[in-house]
Amino acid sequence: MLVRDVVEEIQEKAPNYLSPQSIVRKITQVRDRLLRQLGSGQQQTETVCTGIDLMTGQALYILPCPVGNITDVDILWQGEWRRIPYRQFHNASIKPYYYVQSGMIGLVPTPDTDVTMGLKIFHIPVLPPLSINDMDGMTGFDPDYDMVLVYGVLREITGGFDELYQQLLNDWKAANNGYEKYSVDERW
Repeated sequence: MLVRDVVEEIQEKAPNYLSPQSIVRKITQVRDRLLRQLGSGQQQTETVCTGIDLMTGQALYILPCPVGNITDVDILWQGEWRRIPYRQFHNASIKPYYYVQSGMIGLVPTPDTDVTMGLKIFHIPVLPPLSINDMDGMTGFDPDYDMVLVYGVLREITGGFDELYQQLLNDWKAANNGYEKYSVDERW
């Protein structure tokens, strides 16, 4: 469905008038909340990698995404790529590691040399907010389950539609949980 189609579906079912701008804003909120839900194997396979230049004496770097979207952090450590763990509190026995502070990623120990693209952050892509100019574009959600967006928005604005929304949400989760859907039975 196009964004325009989702807006029209919502307008048809909503008990009162909402402007298209308001509906598009609510679609973005529902979509982003659904995509942040944990447990999706599909979500983990759609990661992107952002490379960051390491600077001598600089421990903090701007995050390319929200903290909850990070799936892995690697650093070029002594000439080899190494996955580093997340630690929120100082731990002298484990080095290197990363922490998060005020929307920035911090590294321990602090880099002692400049390394071009020496830090790789693998994360779930961040979709831009929808606007009224995106009416002829896709929603950014699974096109087979756009009705989850419709009823998610309707649930928020009316307080109703909860049963239908939960049913569609469960169908979407079952289709995207990362588990194999088929089994292969072999006979010898």
